[in-house]
Amino acid sequence: MPQAPVSVTAPNPASGGEATRIVSIDVLRGLVITLMVFVNDLADAPHAPSWLKHVGINADAMRLPDVVFPAFLFIAGVSIPLAFGRALAQGQTRRQLLWKVLVRTCALLVMGVVMVNMEEHEPWAQGRWGVLAYVAMFLAFAMVPGQPGRARAILHVGRIVGGVALVALVLAYRTADGKMMVLGPLFDPADTVWLRHSWWGILGLIGWAYLVASLVYLAVGHRREWLVGATGCLMLLYVAAEANLPAQLASRSWLAWAMPVLLALEAGFGWVNSHVGIGGTLGSLASITAAGCCLGSILAANSELRQPAQRLRWALVFAVGLFLAGVLLDAPYGINKIRGTPSWCLFCAALTTVAWALLYWLLDVRGVRGWSRLVQPAGANPLLAYLLHPFFGFLVGLAGERALGIVFFYRDPRLPAVIAVLGSLVMAFAVVQATGWIARAGYRLKV
Repeated sequence: MPQAPVSVTAPNPASGGEATRIVSIDVLRGLVITLMVFVNDLADAPHAPSWLKHVGINADAMRLPDVVFPAFLFIAGVSIPLAFGRALAQGQTRRQLLWKVLVRTCALLVMGVVMVNMEEHEPWAQGRWGVLAYVAMFLAFAMVPGQPGRARAILHVGRIVGGVALVALVLAYRTADGKMMVLGPLFDPADTVWLRHSWWGILGLIGWAYLVASLVYLAVGHRREWLVGATGCLMLLYVAAEANLPAQLASRSWLAWAMPVLLALEAGFGWVNSHVGIGGTLGSLASITAAGCCLGSILAANSELRQPAQRLRWALVFAVGLFLAGVLLDAPYGINKIRGTPSWCLFCAALTTVAWALLYWLLDVRGVRGWSRLVQPAGANPLLAYLLHPFFGFLVGLAGERALGIVFFYRDPRLPAVIAVLGSLVMAFAVVQATGWIARAGYRLKV
């Protein structure tokens, strides 16, 4: 969700090199967002089937919900070479792209932290703070059309109002013990937890992974072998963090001459790691997005792989390589989403690559596209679809517990589990369709 989906195009050999939209990427994004809403909604049903629940932190396994989040990380990576390539072709500089990446990352981190805090504690009765926070985010991050007109003026004003409202809401937030979310350290020196990021939330984790993968791509460009190498290095960052590499280096007697530097490195490593996980967030999760960049590079305009057969062959070989690497790293770390283990990341990247290859063959090669309309609204406006689901829950909560029980009746543990599954499926597709209706009304969400 780091950005609204770009116009995903690539040279079409059948049309003499003319660019054509790669529908499979948008559809895969839409499928993943639909699944994300489905599993998030089903998570509140205590009697849902176990295979539709996330595994625990000590498990050595993964289930369907554990594949959804990394699939989106992968798709975000696929879009990076395409979006950056188009921007550079339009005359934008790498410095301008870097600025956009930093702004987009900050926006995702802010939204992630706000959502995490409202999930952990709602400071106002009946979820009023949460409702206003979502409204503020919808206004602040609305996509402003390029054409002059009334809609452009209204959305510009809305962005300003939303930004001011979001800042005010963050300053007004109080935790369960009465402390502030942002300005606590200024008013209370004993309160040292700035922004209270117990974790960064899904959007925040996407933001960090997107930042790292974007920096990698800006550094190495479309050179595919370098992207594959960078993906491996990011995965090894997890290994280094698990082994506490700075402390290991500081213990080496033959490095005594560099001890001041090593001690500073160890202190810096510990400080960064206390705010954002170096091994998991900046390492293994970012490697999934970097792996997506590898796949995206074969679809870019400057790719030498122009025939569908070439792309499919490369993608399947890439998936096999990812899977084999996951097998090699399974023994030392196991498979676990919460810990972000390398095998989990590699297996999920391999599965997403295969899923894209199947959709590419079906949609872009064979042209079977009618069914994809069910999920395309989510693929075209993924951030809005993701936020609409919890926002709807907060809106219903304004009417009280009785309203929540009526609207989300399918979560009642006294009902059969199949009712919970079907209810969450209906909710997911309802959110997707609502996203489409809002988009047709002229509103899109973009960071």
